[in-house]
Amino acid sequence: MLMQLIAIPIITANHGLETFGEVALITSIGALLGNLVNFGTNQTEIKAISIQRNDHNCLADIYNEIFSLRLVICLLMIALTIIPIFSFNFLSLPLVLSLLPLIISEIFNPLYFLIGIEKIHWISWGNLCSRAISLLLLMIIPLSTNIPAIINLMLTVPIMLFNIGLSIYLINKFNIKLHLISVKKLKDKLQNNFYVTFNGSSAILQQSIFMFFVAGTATPQILGAYGIIDKFSGAFRQLISACSSAIYPKAAQLYQEGIQKWNKFRTIVQRGYLVISLLIAFLFYFFADQWAILFYSKADPTITFFLQCFSIAPLAIALNANNVLDMLLAHLYKQMFLVSCLILLATFIISFALTHFLDVKFIGFYPIAIESTCLLLYTLVRLKSNSKHALA
Repeated sequence: MLMQLIAIPIITANHGLETFGEVALITSIGALLGNLVNFGTNQTEIKAISIQRNDHNCLADIYNEIFSLRLVICLLMIALTIIPIFSFNFLSLPLVLSLLPLIISEIFNPLYFLIGIEKIHWISWGNLCSRAISLLLLMIIPLSTNIPAIINLMLTVPIMLFNIGLSIYLINKFNIKLHLISVKKLKDKLQNNFYVTFNGSSAILQQSIFMFFVAGTATPQILGAYGIIDKFSGAFRQLISACSSAIYPKAAQLYQEGIQKWNKFRTIVQRGYLVISLLIAFLFYFFADQWAILFYSKADPTITFFLQCFSIAPLAIALNANNVLDMLLAHLYKQMFLVSCLILLATFIISFALTHFLDVKFIGFYPIAIESTCLLLYTLVRLKSNSKHALA
């Protein structure tokens, strides 16, 4: 996460805020497509891996199921999205091709496997080294043409190569023989993971859709300024997601032992989120000018205002994390699907209102508006589900 943020001042200083806005837009599309290829497997398979961690045959079966699912979806994504995007000239060929490493990377991404066997530090250190290589490439390689596409390649190719290499190591270590699963198993997996995938995609779409609205209605300078906020929002979301993934095995164990134990642990985690989020809010609101200079090399009133508007959004993101975890533990996938649909509807309404009816400065209020909506909807659905469970 830190490495991704360090990339911002390098790009803005060397290539300008407008170029960074293009990079932010293309990476937003890539994140959405990568999430679709992942198809919720980083969430749904952790429990099975954790339980079967000592059974190499079961681990091999799970790995092949996930690999087959992701491979098929990746091919579909290329056929249904990347080819049409290029065919209708939405993006140039270099930009389209720069999406491929991130999408391919998700086929091999072993995050779910490593969380399940409690070896997440393997991928953490690998990601750190990959990001460091990306930063080095950004600093030493001069660019003159197709700059946004090449920057995106610099950001995604190292992590793709790392995921492939780590997957090869795991295949050898656990004696996994790769093979494709049956069509029936593939259909079952698609059906079982659909709701979780839609939920994950809606979280990314709520950022991507607004970026599209901003790109279509605002100046490149404003797009670049909001792109910085979008990266901060994505980075904090990744941080909270990493925390949730780290506690998921323990949460699943406590939930199985008794919901009271999980609720006690949940309260401790929630308090930690609250303290960290308030500290971040303080730093962003009162030191917004300094952050703007750090990430743009000079003072910019628009970036400063956007940062102050964003400052409270991490609190809503953090407090909502355990709502999502609650619903995952209780397998409330249909309820998550309903909430995701409502969030997508809210995303379009808020995006359209902020970019068409209000002054451009109100663009900065989008993160807190949409994250507060998410927190409200998830909390209401969780409380309603808990009350039904108590009555039963």
